[in-house]
Amino acid sequence: MRSQRLLFIGNSATYVHDLPRMLRTLAGEAGYPLEVTTVARGGYTLAQHADGTTEHGRAVLAEIQKGYDLVFLQDNGNCITTPARRLASQQACRTLDSAIRATGGITCLYIRPPYGYALGEYSPVEQCGELDGLFTGIAAELGATCAFVNRAFGIAIEELPYDLWGPDHAHLGPYGAYLAVCVFFATLFSTSSSVLSFNGLPAEAARALQGVADAVALEEKSPRGPFKG
Repeated sequence: MRSQRLLFIGNSATYVHDLPRMLRTLAGEAGYPLEVTTVARGGYTLAQHADGTTEHGRAVLAEIQKGYDLVFLQDNGNCITTPARRLASQQACRTLDSAIRATGGITCLYIRPPYGYALGEYSPVEQCGELDGLFTGIAAELGATCAFVNRAFGIAIEELPYDLWGPDHAHLGPYGAYLAVCVFFATLFSTSSSVLSFNGLPAEAARALQGVADAVALEEKSPRGPFKG
C-alpha cells in the first residue's frame, strides 16, 4: 500500500497527545503507512487558519499548496457558541476546502470531541450534537469526508466507564486520544480499528473504545473511506 500523506490543521484538540503521530505509528504498525504533517496552535479557530490576510493564514495556505492526499480540519470548541462563530467556521471550511481541492486533495472534517464540562448551556453530550449539526451541513455542501469523533464521544460518555479527558477536562486524556485515533483510522481505511495495537491501554478498555469507533465510522450509511475502495 502506498504511503498516504496527511495534513492536520487545528489546535490543542489535535496536538495534545500528538494525535497525528499516534495515528501514523499505530496505522503503520498495522500495515497502513502514513506520512503526517501538523499545523496546530493552541486555541486557534479555523477562521484564523484560513485568514489569508495574516502571516499565519498565508503560511497555512502555502502548506496546503504543497499537496496532501487528505487534510483534516479541526475547529475550536467555541465554534458552536454563537451564530457568528458558526458562520465563521463554515466559511473557513469553504476557504480551506477550496485550497485543498485545488491540489487534488481530500478534505476531512475532524468533528472534534466536546469539552468534559458544560459549555454555556450545552452539556458534553449536547455539545456532540451541536457540533454534528454545524459540520455535517457544510460537509454535505462541500462533499467532504467527516471523522465523527464527536459521535464516538457521545456514545462513550453514556456507555463506557472511562474518563476521556485529562485533569483540566478540556483536553483529551489517553482514553479519549485513543478513541479519536481509532475513529480516524476506521474512517480513512473503512477497516476496523481492532487491527490497531492498544497504545499502552488495558486490553479491555482499548477493545471497548475500538468498538465505539467502529460503530460510528463503519455504520452502513457512512461513505467508504477515502483510502479504501
